[in-house]
Amino acid sequence: MRKLLVFILIILSLIIFAGKISFTIFIGYPPEIPEYGLWIETNVPYANVYINGYFVGQTNAFGYIILVFEEEEYLNIKIDAENYVPFTKTVYIEKSGLRMYVNLEKAGKLMVFSNIYPVNVYLNGSFYGTISDETDVLKLPSGEHKLILTTPGYEYIEKKLFLDFKEVEVLHINFKPKKLEMNILTDYTEFSPNNDWYRDTWNLKIYLSTYATIRIEIIKKSTGEVVYEKTLNGKPNYNIFTWKGENADDGVYLVRVVASNGKEKVERNLTVIIDRTKYFYIKQIFFISIISLLMLSLIGL
Repeated sequence: MRKLLVFILIILSLIIFAGKISFTIFIGYPPEIPEYGLWIETNVPYANVYINGYFVGQTNAFGYIILVFEEEEYLNIKIDAENYVPFTKTVYIEKSGLRMYVNLEKAGKLMVFSNIYPVNVYLNGSFYGTISDETDVLKLPSGEHKLILTTPGYEYIEKKLFLDFKEVEVLHINFKPKKLEMNILTDYTEFSPNNDWYRDTWNLKIYLSTYATIRIEIIKKSTGEVVYEKTLNGKPNYNIFTWKGENADDGVYLVRVVASNGKEKVERNLTVIIDRTKYFYIKQIFFISIISLLMLSLIGL
């Protein structure tokens, strides 16, 4: 009798309603899919099932689970099991229900001991996932793979890997910094900090190939006076510098940008002009438009 009860509990299929949970016992397969039902059948028993990011239960001993919802809707499905590659898909549930079979792919696990984190993992040419620290584990399909490992500001590393089912592979890698390179870019070289809502500030995009300290000096060309200076902790890719024209009269200014990392130094220069006499009436037009719309709504037009 006890063995019979255990057997019945094993083959429970979990039915989940929006807002409530209930259980139904099926011996073998149920006769049909319920209305608004999602029947998920896998090759793996006791796989974890997530809907829209929430854990909703496991497949039973036969590898299936039935979920019932209240209406037609889109669902983001994730199925995950130990030693198998996670499966994700977006489906639309209609009143007639949906039955889907998911063949989970066998997997091994990858750990990376690195001098720099995070480590981005590219599998056979496509981005696959990120390892955040030495304790993090990334599931990979079993088989032979070409890996490319990257982290911002450092040269990438290539590895060939053969991974057996359930195997845990540990890679020891040491990233080398990229050569320091810098480019600067701006959308315009003249601005008017006069609070007219048009080019009141000036933005400079600073591209770095690796981590570096950025030193910015703004010098008035007519006098050689440094009117503004700032130091930034630069990171790989784009860094944004904004100048509001502090301590500066109208005129022409040299912007000197120097990036250094202790071993290398790169300098770039450009010219920017401040001209507060150029005034655009954007702010006034905006307020007049708002007032006009309010007046029209009040008089019922």
